[in-house]
Amino acid sequence: MSLYENYVNYLPVNPILKILKMGSVSYMIQQVGGTGQSTQVFSKKINQATEDNFSKVLTSSTDKLETNEVDESIYDDIANKYDVRNMTFEELKEVAQELYEAGAITGKEVMTMTFDYGRATQSIKQAANGLAAPNFSIYETSADAFGRRDWIAEFAARAAKDRQYGNLIGNANKTKIMSILQLLDRE
Repeated sequence: MSLYENYVNYLPVNPILKILKMGSVSYMIQQVGGTGQSTQVFSKKINQATEDNFSKVLTSSTDKLETNEVDESIYDDIANKYDVRNMTFEELKEVAQELYEAGAITGKEVMTMTFDYGRATQSIKQAANGLAAPNFSIYETSADAFGRRDWIAEFAARAAKDRQYGNLIGNANKTKIMSILQLLDRE
């Protein structure tokens, strides 16, 4: 159990607030009118606990990366086969698989790189029963008519959006993928 979860589990129950936890983000929902200073302190403590846990995860991940021995030629080999600034999602999946097989990225990074935003978009549209706009997409950048996009720009935009919403772990994960893709950039 994380520091954050320990903290939340041992807090006294407050009838004014309920906590809704979605992924690594917690939202405080006011049930009854009147929030006071205790709410602000409570919010700051939760945010601090989350940031402390995030710092530990980030430091641990960075330490692992520094000790990982990878044949650097894998980046040149992949860069000669793919243009990360103009490729399809299928090609991105191939890049992720090659990097993983070479030991250059972890399984978690493969998952971050290859989460299918196209399928997720279709699922959301289907669940919305026609209420979503026809051009609705959860991608942050546009693709050309053949489905090619600039994946460095896409992951930079995803990281920025995560940061904007306070998702520091998501921001770090997307920034890491962006950095990996930059190693494959021909420009």
